[in-house]
Amino acid sequence: MRRRALAAAALAVMLAPLAASAAGEPSSGALPHGGNYTIYRDATLASAAVDLWFRAPANGYDGASPGIARLAATAAAAAPLESGKSLVSLVRGTGGRLAINVYPDLVDISASVPATVARRVVAAMSAAYFSPAIDDDALKISRTDVAVLSAQERYSPDDLVHDALFAQLFAAGPEHVAPIPANLTDLKGVTLEELRAFAKRAFRSANGTFALAGNVDATLLTAVTAGTPGSPDAPITSTRANVPADRTLNAAVSGEGLAWAGPPIADERSATALDFVADYLFRDETGLVSKSLDPTGDVYVNGQFITLHDPGVMLVTIGGSKPAAAESQVLAAIAKLQQPLDAATFAAAREAFLYHLAADSQAPSQQADNLGWYFAEGNASYAPSDETSTYWKAARSLDPQFVASVVQKYLAHPVVVRLITAPSKEPTS
Repeated sequence: MRRRALAAAALAVMLAPLAASAAGEPSSGALPHGGNYTIYRDATLASAAVDLWFRAPANGYDGASPGIARLAATAAAAAPLESGKSLVSLVRGTGGRLAINVYPDLVDISASVPATVARRVVAAMSAAYFSPAIDDDALKISRTDVAVLSAQERYSPDDLVHDALFAQLFAAGPEHVAPIPANLTDLKGVTLEELRAFAKRAFRSANGTFALAGNVDATLLTAVTAGTPGSPDAPITSTRANVPADRTLNAAVSGEGLAWAGPPIADERSATALDFVADYLFRDETGLVSKSLDPTGDVYVNGQFITLHDPGVMLVTIGGSKPAAAESQVLAAIAKLQQPLDAATFAAAREAFLYHLAADSQAPSQQADNLGWYFAEGNASYAPSDETSTYWKAARSLDPQFVASVVQKYLAHPVVVRLITAPSKEPTS
C-alpha cells in the first residue's frame, strides 16, 4: 500500500506541469507503472477519446497464429473486471462507443465517451489490458467476433485487395498476413492458456501507449494503477519482397488494386509528399481521378498512403464492373505527376491538402487515432493532429519539383492484384 501511495504521489508531481499546460498544446511522457502517454487537449469540448495502443504482431509472436491479436484484444475487452463489468459494458453504459482495431503490427482499443467519465474509462481500460483476466466466456465471445469479421471481409473487395497487396509486397512478417484470417481453422485450436500468454506479453503496460484527446488532461492518468515498468517492443518491421509479383485470385467478389512500397515514417517530407499525391488524385469528390469517374457508373477508386515504420505503402483499390479502365486512369494520373505541376496548380492543390488535413483532424477520436498511430509507428512528433507538428512543417515545405521526384522514386512500378469471381455452377432459369 505504501508503494502504491508513493507511486501515486510521484505521478501527481510529474503530471502537474502538463495538466496546467494551455489547451491545444500536445504533451507526452512516461507512466510510472510502465508505458507512455500522449495528450491533445481541448477543454471546450464535452467529449473525450481514450485510445490504448500496443505494438504487437497480429499473427502471433511465432508467426503461426493469424488472428490471435484480434482474438486477445476482444477477449480482454469482454472479460469481467473487479467491478463485475467488462470494459465494453462499462463504455456502453456511459453512452460511449468502444472500437477495437487490429493492424498487422498494431492493436488499438478506442473509446469515445463523455468527458465526465473519461477517468473511469482510463482506469477500466488499463485494468483490462495491463492485467488481463481472460476467461472461457471471453474467449468464446472473441471467437464469435473474429468469425463474424472474417465472414464480412469475404465480401469486402477493398479489404481483400488490401490484404492481398500487402502479402505480395512483404515476403514475411505480420504485414504478409491478414489481421483477420479467412481460414479460422487455426484459431479454433488456440487454447485459453495460449491466449493468456499472448495477452500477457503484448498488452503489458511497458508496451502500451495511451493517446487522449478532447476534454482531457494528464491528471486522468493517475487512474492507471496496473502495470509494471519495463521496455516497450520496438516498432515491428516486416521483410520486403525482392520483386513483388502481380497476382490474380479467386474470390467471392471482384475487384483489383495497385500498391507501391514507399518511404519509411522517418522520411517525413517524402511520406508527406505521398499523402499529398493521394489527396490530390484520390480524395472522394475532389481528387482528379475521383472526379473523372462516370458518376452514373458503379466504378470507384480509393487511394491512400499508409504511413508505416518501414516502408510505407501507397495503396489504390478499384471496384465496379469496369476496373481496367479505372486502372488505366490511375496509372496515367500517377505518371503525369512525375513531371512537376505548374506553380499555380500546385499552390492551390497544397492549400486544399492543408485544408483537408485540418478538416480530417477535428474530432477527438481522429486526434487520438493520429497520436497513437504515429507514436506506435515510431515518430510521435510527426502526428498531424497538431499544426505545430513536424508533419505540418513538411506539408508546408512541399514544392512541385520535390513531389515529382518522390513520385519518380517510389511510384514507378506497382504490384497489381485482381480478384475474379468463379462462374456460378447453378443452372439459370
